[in-house]
Amino acid sequence: MGRGPALSLPINGHSGAEFRSYPRANPIFTFRAGHVLVSLTLPDRLLPDHVAFARALADQAVAYATEVERIYRNGNTDRRTG
Repeated sequence: MGRGPALSLPINGHSGAEFRSYPRANPIFTFRAGHVLVSLTLPDRLLPDHVAFARALADQAVAYATEVERIYRNGNTDRRTG
C-alpha cells in the first residue's frame, strides 16, 4: 500500500477525545487537538470491515495509553517526537 496524506496532532491540556452514542443514529467518536477536530462516523449500512476497524482502533488506543502511562511512571516526561 502506498503512502497517503498524513496528519500529526500534537496533544496538550486542551486536547480531548469524546464518544457519543445515540439511540437512533450512528455513534460518533471525536478527537480534538488545537484547532483540529476529527470525527469518526459510520455509514448507514455496517459491514464486517467497520467492526474490524473499530476493534483495531480500540486495541491501538489501549496500546497507546499503556505506553504513555509507562513513560510517565518512569519519569520521562520531557520527551520530544522525532
